[in-house]
Amino acid sequence: MTQEEKKEVVAEILEVDSAELQEEQALEEFETWDSVAVLSVIATMDEKFGKLPNASEVIKCKTVADLYRFME
Repeated sequence: MTQEEKKEVVAEILEVDSAELQEEQALEEFETWDSVAVLSVIATMDEKFGKLPNASEVIKCKTVADLYRFME
């Protein structure tokens, strides 16, 4: 998955325009970063990579860049 594809996926999960995303942004700044978003990350990881992380792993992500790295 390219960096641009990751950005599009994260933007979709956070329900924002991908142009608004900055890697250093804290996830807690987004109103939509909640348990549903965490489940969306898990579902995306399963769908795109065949990996099924648990919620505690996803919750450790604190910034947009952390989510990008998590998707590697």
